[in-house]
Amino acid sequence: MTLPTRPTTSLKTLHLIRLSIFGGALLFGIVTWWLRRQTPPPLAMDMGPLRFVGYALWVSVLVALAFLRGLFGKATDPARRTALLIISWAAAETLAFFGGVVWFLHGDSRWYVAGMCFLLATFILFPLARE
Repeated sequence: MTLPTRPTTSLKTLHLIRLSIFGGALLFGIVTWWLRRQTPPPLAMDMGPLRFVGYALWVSVLVALAFLRGLFGKATDPARRTALLIISWAAAETLAFFGGVVWFLHGDSRWYVAGMCFLLATFILFPLARE
């Protein structure tokens, strides 16, 4: 009995996925900026428990990405490396979206900017393979 073979993902497809992840987070930030440029945020600046949720999210994403980076370095199967790439990019994207929600609700854009910078750093730490 032979094992089923997984279809390989092309480099163009991975570029498109990475661009979609970044573009979606950037578009969310642009829409938030557009909506918040004249109207005040709906909630007070004091984030309260949302701040601790943000800290917990940052710590959990950092731990997950450290674990995924170890798996990514050991992986030899191209399909597994592709899956780990997409999972790590999506984990970093959650920080940018969380920051966008904080910006939308509370008017504090620092969480969004930090999440976007971390997303770009994740693109560097989890690079695409050259064909």
